[in-house]
Amino acid sequence: MTNKKIAIAYLVISLILLCGILMSINNYSFSGYYPDKIIGWLWLSMTVFVIIKFWKKKITKVYFTLIISGIILSILPMMIPFFGLVHYFSTIGSYQRIQLDDTYRIDRNRPGVLYKPQITIYRQEGILEKQILRTHYDSVAENVLELTPESPIIGSDQPIQNARLVNVTKDSIGIEYQIMNKKKIYYHKTKENWFEE
Repeated sequence: MTNKKIAIAYLVISLILLCGILMSINNYSFSGYYPDKIIGWLWLSMTVFVIIKFWKKKITKVYFTLIISGIILSILPMMIPFFGLVHYFSTIGSYQRIQLDDTYRIDRNRPGVLYKPQITIYRQEGILEKQILRTHYDSVAENVLELTPESPIIGSDQPIQNARLVNVTKDSIGIEYQIMNKKKIYYHKTKENWFEE
């Protein structure tokens, strides 16, 4: 492979990665859980390869300095942007992924160090999927387990044993959750960009 082809391939994967990051800001992503991770790791491995291969060029040294500077600057403000990058590239903070049907899937995750565990519901739209709502996992667990203030504390680490899509309307999505051998339907509100309390 010639140097020009390597540069073009790297530019293409960089643009795809940038497109994925911009989509995630607007609650969209490539369909499925792993495509974003694969694209991220492909970009990362190609970046290492390109930097090693073209190290003698001045622009490569400038590019490497910019990447390292960006990482260092993302660590300074309480490491929040840095951990955002770590979560984007890895499966850290993703506890469960359940495909409900051909259109909807849920993740039980913690998208950042300052977040409580949550349920995120995605709707597939062709090769893309949109994050349509997020709900604190404690709310779902408390509802399914019918906890009261007197109930013993149940941690957010209790896994979902099973989840089944019951119905979808323009106002809500009903999902039957099974947690600690108890089943109950939880109705999520579907207003766009809504985070349920």
